[in-house]
Amino acid sequence: MHALHASFARFGPLQAQSADLWQGDVPLPPALAAFYAQVGPWGETVHASVGPVGISVPGVNVAFPPLHRLWALQAGYRWEGDAGARIADWPEQWLVIADQNADPFILDLDSGQVLFAFHGAGTWEATVLTEDLPTFVAVLAAVGTVYLEADDDLEDDEGELRDEHRQAALHAAVAVLGDEAADAFFDTLEW
Repeated sequence: MHALHASFARFGPLQAQSADLWQGDVPLPPALAAFYAQVGPWGETVHASVGPVGISVPGVNVAFPPLHRLWALQAGYRWEGDAGARIADWPEQWLVIADQNADPFILDLDSGQVLFAFHGAGTWEATVLTEDLPTFVAVLAAVGTVYLEADDDLEDDEGELRDEHRQAALHAAVAVLGDEAADAFFDTLEW
């Protein structure tokens, strides 16, 4: 994870965050504790009463909250946002670690795998993206770096991602995951 710190630092402010900032009702998984201690997505402070807002990976807009806000990210998945009532069909072993426009990236606490699901589908049908958190973070760092370093606009006149940028990002993902897994990763996320 130490090597990922430099990549993620290009996406926004980072700060090592100790496990005592965790506010969850379940134990903080060791892989997640290591991610926050060594990479530490912190983000800008937009308003003093809000504090740091986390970071977003460029081009794909995958948002990681700071650790002290991670448990609050579970609202709408694990429990009803307003009422606080537990949502029956959300598996107990799932912990949302990041999101992309409310579509959750989930750490399965039993297997250690990172899953992805689309919200608003009626039921939660999650697909395995990577076998572990370090691999997930590494592929996002690789893809985000490609988009960050793009010389021209990422999107064409119709708002679609330019093919040359998608191909470069896919190539970066292949370097982390291999051909088949990178294709599946991009297909699952509809990138």
